[in-house]
Amino acid sequence: MDIKIFPPADAIIGLHTLNLQISDAQLTRNYCLGEFIILFNAWCPDDAVFLSDQEERKEYVMNENGFVFVGNANYISKRSWNFGQFDEDIVDICLKLLDESLESHKNALKDYNMRNDPVYVSRVLSAMINSNDDKGVMLGRWDGQYDDGTSPTKWNGSCSILRLWYSSGFQQVKYGQCWVFAAVLCTALRCLGIPARVVTNFDSAHDTDGNLSIDEYYDITGKMISRGNRDSVWNFHVWNEGWMERRDLPPGYNGWQALDATPQETSNGIFCCGPAPVKAIKEGDTHLNYDCPFIFAEVNADLIKWVVINDEMKPERVYQESKKIGKLISTKQVGTSDRMDITSNYKYDEGSEKERLVYRKAVEMRNKPHIGNGGQHDAPTLDPSLSKIGIKMRLKLKEPPVFGQDVQLIALLTNLTSLHKKIHVNINVQATENNGAHMNVVCQKSDSMELKPNTEHSAVYLIPYSQYKARLTDSNLLKVSAVGELTDTKEKLLAERKITLDTPKLQIERRGTAKLLAPCKIIIAFDNPLIEDLNECGLIMEGNGLVHGFLEKELGNLKPGHGFQISVHLIPYKSGKKTLQVLFTSDKIKYIREHLDITILAF
Repeated sequence: MDIKIFPPADAIIGLHTLNLQISDAQLTRNYCLGEFIILFNAWCPDDAVFLSDQEERKEYVMNENGFVFVGNANYISKRSWNFGQFDEDIVDICLKLLDESLESHKNALKDYNMRNDPVYVSRVLSAMINSNDDKGVMLGRWDGQYDDGTSPTKWNGSCSILRLWYSSGFQQVKYGQCWVFAAVLCTALRCLGIPARVVTNFDSAHDTDGNLSIDEYYDITGKMISRGNRDSVWNFHVWNEGWMERRDLPPGYNGWQALDATPQETSNGIFCCGPAPVKAIKEGDTHLNYDCPFIFAEVNADLIKWVVINDEMKPERVYQESKKIGKLISTKQVGTSDRMDITSNYKYDEGSEKERLVYRKAVEMRNKPHIGNGGQHDAPTLDPSLSKIGIKMRLKLKEPPVFGQDVQLIALLTNLTSLHKKIHVNINVQATENNGAHMNVVCQKSDSMELKPNTEHSAVYLIPYSQYKARLTDSNLLKVSAVGELTDTKEKLLAERKITLDTPKLQIERRGTAKLLAPCKIIIAFDNPLIEDLNECGLIMEGNGLVHGFLEKELGNLKPGHGFQISVHLIPYKSGKKTLQVLFTSDKIKYIREHLDITILAF
């Protein structure tokens, strides 16, 4: 007997059992025919996650490999990631995420009956990927102290993280940062049938008080300081979008919904975020579910910078900008490894009349007492006196910055007035994390300059490798701040530059044809470019269909100018286009990440 099952488009997802009952006058017999799993179906026009474009379905549901864009707005790089949503045990683990959620433990029947709604399921998953207030997957950490776990930079894919959580009896995996949370959530969403993609927002605001503006404070030396506020600007922040209908909202908000598993702020008492309609964020409809005000601020808050002379004096506002936050919002392009800019999905052109109207609308919505924590927040306005100084200051790099080399920084000061000006400049270099946390001071420099009328002046400053190497975090990020003070008027101006240090390259190549279940030879080579030893060198390799779990190799120490070339024999166990991720680690160069696309033939 052939049995075909046609579950309705709104069927509850999860594991189901198919039973057969045969009855006659004397006897009733029951047979268990087997188990099957129902998922959301992006191919079904009646399903809430229906996606009409076949190429987009292949990308956002079926693709097991992808990229996460990182760096800063001046230097964007990408990290290859193994999503692995079709590895055989991953669907069981993703369903277990729902079973272990707070919602399931509070009311299992209600939770179960809601599992046909992708809005509900995606929100539960965004809470479960972090472990802050439940038995979730991963603990976040940004302070560089990872000795009792794994540094966020060392993960190559989602499967090893999910398996570690599952096999440990749902103990939190240490450690993650935003791109790791987003990549694991992408795996879970795609695994359960919800089209999903990873999105990166450069210069992303973390607005803790909900007033849609970010305040940053600097002392007179240019050092960024804290004055009790928790507002910050992340170098980049990564979240997700899931494609679904919003049957819980008025018409017009279907499509991409922003979701964020990184634990930043609570939503209804739980560390989760979204799904927020991207359309609502663009239009300033911050009253709609879920968490639209927070995501609106991430992409469109105003930035205000203050200089603090001392604790007794009132901070002096030296900078305000409405175009600084939310740059180059990026995701992987369908069918290629290229970056696609989707900034226009989230906001109108910066500085345009429409964008400012939306901002004011969002502020008004935010000030309504039934939204958020209450309280009135005035829309910030630019102090006209700030434009009267007549001096412009900016920072640029003389050449691309590379880890292991001195960084040459150029300060450019332009006197736009017809008067001679004298200015004192303090420059401060700090090693920071991607979330904007203030870390170690690398060096400080001071200089005085005579500025001729209507003339641009420049000065070169060196940031030595010997000074930044021991203070650098795993983010490879330096933040340079310059505070200038005019001698005659004591007026101040501020400029800053974020510098991501590029790492040396790892060489990977395949030898011969790659065939299913046949040895495939991979050559990996690297030369130490530093003037000192690299210690504790190692490789971590991962790739769906190429490596079961992950493969580690210890390489020992590398002297200056020396290198290695090793061959690795992999036995592919899936056909089709696959990606091998290779991570090199050492004591000084924390990580070098490269990937190699390999097409596995089935014969």
